[in-house]
Amino acid sequence: MSNQVHSRATRRQFLQAGAVGGAAIAMLGATSATASPQPPERQIRIGVIGVGPRGRWHVVNMLNNCPDVTITAVCDLQEDRVKMAADMVKQTRGTEPASYCSGEFDYRNLCERDDVDGVLIATPVYWLGRMTVDALKAGKHASHEVAGAQTEEECWEMIEQKEKSGKRVMLLENCCYGDEVMMIYRMVRQGVFGEPYYAEGSYVHNCRTLLFDPQGKITWRGELWRDSYGSAYPQHGMGANCKWLEINDGDRMVSCQTMMTSPREAHRRAVAQFGPDSEAAQVDFKTGDFVTSLISTAKGRMIRIDYSLTCTRPYSRYYLLQGTQGCWDSRSGIFLDDHAGLNATDTSWEPLEKYQQQYQHPYWRNDGAEAVRAGGHGGIDYHCIQDFVKMIREDREPWIDVFDAAAWSSIIFCSKLSLDRQGARVEMPDFTRGKWQDPDWRKDRMVV
Repeated sequence: MSNQVHSRATRRQFLQAGAVGGAAIAMLGATSATASPQPPERQIRIGVIGVGPRGRWHVVNMLNNCPDVTITAVCDLQEDRVKMAADMVKQTRGTEPASYCSGEFDYRNLCERDDVDGVLIATPVYWLGRMTVDALKAGKHASHEVAGAQTEEECWEMIEQKEKSGKRVMLLENCCYGDEVMMIYRMVRQGVFGEPYYAEGSYVHNCRTLLFDPQGKITWRGELWRDSYGSAYPQHGMGANCKWLEINDGDRMVSCQTMMTSPREAHRRAVAQFGPDSEAAQVDFKTGDFVTSLISTAKGRMIRIDYSLTCTRPYSRYYLLQGTQGCWDSRSGIFLDDHAGLNATDTSWEPLEKYQQQYQHPYWRNDGAEAVRAGGHGGIDYHCIQDFVKMIREDREPWIDVFDAAAWSSIIFCSKLSLDRQGARVEMPDFTRGKWQDPDWRKDRMVV
């Protein structure tokens, strides 16, 4: 299995073992010996908001793989989660972070601390945009998990506060850091595919068992499936597409159209798991079992995004890039005109690995083994967090910045509006205010 499709065993085991604590402690003990014996002179001080399973995994990642990071504060609504994260830090680094768990707005006190340079936010989706804005208002660099800001107003406020504060914002879209995704990105930049004009991305992940906890109480994923509709978790599918098609760097998304099936599978699973008279079985889900969005760009290109959390199928995150000189389909392989010949009649897909030696991205060529050893979605979490820390260390705009975060989140509310209009075309906002027309306007940001 390729790094792009990735092994999910590491994180799945991490989430399932002993309310997560036992697995986390074991992972810390197994890898902490590889940390630098002497900490760097300048420590990057991080506060983590949201230390459930995903947030604690980020804590583990930074403790094991970022010797210049000090986690000075942690925050969550659940006291046991805060204690677990604080214990991880104390065991590994010998310091105890400040703890915040006094209500849903206690995170603002964390953001005001003088010993916090940057904030990592890994909460349920409805808080991500709001917390990012508050971190910027407090003068802190910020990163947040997907799906990010939920409304156009939140997107604009993130941009305005980022520009007012002079601080940096990074979207922690880890799928953009996959081995194959970054390899295709490099091939695009070197002209291998000619002019790319069509891309597909997806996040089709059977999460029916995660919509409720074992007692039948709805989780944040279940609330998302119940209260929202449309492409509500789009970045895993569209992030790579936007990078390949130079969205915000010479092109931009201008409109989207979305279609959705009616919901079936989440309800059927709830009935089967908890019984027809259970509270879970009475939940009226709004999101259909399969959502597809088509996005057009200013340069006449097109992106297709497929999304589902309830389909009866194995985990599927597939990608496709079509250019004037070739195509890559993660399910089939790669086909290039230069190698088949324009008049070739006997043509077939080739494995992408054939071109790995020539085009593999330096992130994976140089640090791939370390990334895989670190774990986390086959190593992509490693590269993502390394770039977050680098953003603060060098005080530079990240590869996936606030403009990407806003643009990629815009499909959330634009797809809902399209469905409200029976699949009609909806205009998408230009969060760059026209700067996208200059492909070099972000040339000083971090380069990957």
